[in-house]
Amino acid sequence: MFYDVVKWPGGQFFHEVNRMHDKYGSIVRINPDELHIRDPTFLEVLYAPNPTIRHKYPPASEMGGVPLGSQGTVDHHVHRGRRMAISRMFSKRAIVDARGLIRTHIKHLMDVFESNCGTDKPVELQMTLLAFTTDVIYDYMFDTRTDYQKNPTAAKSWKRSIDAIAQATPFSKQFPWLNSKLLMLPNWFLQAVLAQLQPDLAGLLGVHKLMGEIVSSYVKRRGSEEPSSIKSAEEKAIRPETIFHSIDQSNLPAHEKAPKRMAQEGITILAAGSETSARVIAHTIFHLLLNPDTLAKVREEVADIGDSTDGIPDVRILETLPWLTACIRESLRLRAAVTSRLPLVLEKDITYKEWVIPAGTPISMSLPDILHNDDVFPEAMKFKPERWFNATELQNKMYVPFGRGTRMCIGLDFAYNEIYLALASILRRFDLELYDTNWERDVSFSRDCFIGEASPESLGIRVKILADKKQRDI
Repeated sequence: MFYDVVKWPGGQFFHEVNRMHDKYGSIVRINPDELHIRDPTFLEVLYAPNPTIRHKYPPASEMGGVPLGSQGTVDHHVHRGRRMAISRMFSKRAIVDARGLIRTHIKHLMDVFESNCGTDKPVELQMTLLAFTTDVIYDYMFDTRTDYQKNPTAAKSWKRSIDAIAQATPFSKQFPWLNSKLLMLPNWFLQAVLAQLQPDLAGLLGVHKLMGEIVSSYVKRRGSEEPSSIKSAEEKAIRPETIFHSIDQSNLPAHEKAPKRMAQEGITILAAGSETSARVIAHTIFHLLLNPDTLAKVREEVADIGDSTDGIPDVRILETLPWLTACIRESLRLRAAVTSRLPLVLEKDITYKEWVIPAGTPISMSLPDILHNDDVFPEAMKFKPERWFNATELQNKMYVPFGRGTRMCIGLDFAYNEIYLALASILRRFDLELYDTNWERDVSFSRDCFIGEASPESLGIRVKILADKKQRDI
């Protein structure tokens, strides 16, 4: 608890785990129950695909306060059923169908950049891009309009809520049972008391309350809603109306379709689907602005593909661009990594080197130990997108920003669509420069908040928008 909660700035235990490995070797007991392994060769053993059975370690399940969501599910078989219930929303066919929706929100993002162009006012990229990704997620997954991109005040408040989830994570790791108890508290207590005593935790619980309201609204309509005139029958065959429809239409038993479980699934998707994509886009822009030669190559690529009718590039073409793709891959490798340990429990004994690990022992690995390993990726902490042009078989195998195995991120294809479209649309149109932003304070991981976070002193990745190519061309 000392390293995660007491030692400033919190979330410091991952440094202690690395210190233990440096001293004792590739396998260490990091607490009375859990073993941690720092060895890329063990990745595919621990995080093996189906039909291998891997249960989640219960304390890790409760950490985010969403044990009923697919990400927090302990039992392997229950997790598989819950994941299948939402999989239609993430199929390649459904994501192709959603590209028009994403493009609509890209237009709003371009409006935000245009309104700040030439104002000499710095734009904080992660907040701006979080507004974009959140609008997309709410629209696509919940059929709800948030319009954060049109409301900077609301966007700033939402960023604080997402930050609250991150800030509360080190505390929640030590007291994983606390979130479920606090969720029973009335709203007046959250606002009047807890917000003063522990604002980060109050913000986290506020997000839970908001999703509960969205689900309640859905449940009230569930039995009586008339077919939507917005989506055609063909569109509905491709994907359900919302993530809640997807769960309702699945083969899950009735208790798996309860409002509380739906709300926790919604929280899981919202938190994972909005913040990570925004972070990757912002960090890619940061690295490109520090590497003008690489930026020039990317801008040349995206400029050469020409304009579509709405001025937004076609993602199918973007995915074929070598420099753009390499930069996205490298940014995901460097900055998207979940820094928290990912402990699993096996039903059978397993052997690691000369050790036999008994069944039921929580075993964890950490993605940065793979993605930032100099033996796998030489000069691993440097932004070198060109490494992907001649990537080795081992490097491709160890490229795991979205995890590996039965519990890897279900939304990676959706995230790639957002990242490609937003990044290309920004870079082909706007000239940017960094504003009072540096690696050590604003980008480098200093805290393990499930996803690595920068220093609390950081004001974010800030840029000035110098020029708009669209205006120059008029």
